[in-house]
Amino acid sequence: MAENTDTLIRFLLPEAHTRGAIIRGTHIVEKAMSIHGLSGMPAEMMGRTLLASIVLLSVSKGGVRQVLQLDSHPSQPHAPIRRILAEARPGHVRGYLNWQENHAGHRNEQETGISAWMGRPLHISTVRDMGFGTPYVSTIEHDSEYLADHILHYLNQSVQIQADIILTPNLALFIEAMPGCQEKDWFEAVKAMAAISDDALLNDDPEALLHAAFDHLKCKVVGHDHYSYQCGCSIEKMKAVLTGIAHHELQDLADDEGNVTLSCQYCCNHYIVPLDNI
Repeated sequence: MAENTDTLIRFLLPEAHTRGAIIRGTHIVEKAMSIHGLSGMPAEMMGRTLLASIVLLSVSKGGVRQVLQLDSHPSQPHAPIRRILAEARPGHVRGYLNWQENHAGHRNEQETGISAWMGRPLHISTVRDMGFGTPYVSTIEHDSEYLADHILHYLNQSVQIQADIILTPNLALFIEAMPGCQEKDWFEAVKAMAAISDDALLNDDPEALLHAAFDHLKCKVVGHDHYSYQCGCSIEKMKAVLTGIAHHELQDLADDEGNVTLSCQYCCNHYIVPLDNI
């Protein structure tokens, strides 16, 4: 495995007719927090969103891109965080967090979790890109302190699958009922998942965690996928963005030397594009 990558493990629980995925995204989260300068609850929210986008991609049956976007409700114009977005593609993930202006003085001290930073309810938008045809876009509204609840509400309402998910700041564990899964089968899978201790979720090696929790359901690892925090931006892509802007507007953006400076919101890299090259 390459340095600074994390491994998603795909697994089956044959005795419960259930499949799933787990990833401990230590390197992904550390790099994202370093790039975006996040700490505390905003860092935890960002980490959970990045990992949730990866596990959602893992169950999209051949998808090439999965976007998960959290937006504060229009009724919450002073919520400190306006948007958290994560985009997963096979092998890598990237994301960003947008603050409201003057956000420091507006956090609701009476609330905890997501609502303290983004208000409630929350808008959840997803893009599932299968690589052909039109990507499937879904937007729902839900009220909960926990991102896992929002993800389950989306899966139940928009995708209509029976699933469960655990999200910690650096771990995502997801299970999904397969065809033939009966109510008693699903109950056994969910019961085993609920029995995993907080200490194990925070500290254990993911594969060891799987076997400790699910071996009585004949847990079988069926694949490994490696992920890193990586942005695909380039000066060519930045130039393409600028081609849609009128020339007189570009002149207003340019400095005295005739250069336009752009910053990528995903990785914070800066690009200097001369007007003559647009």
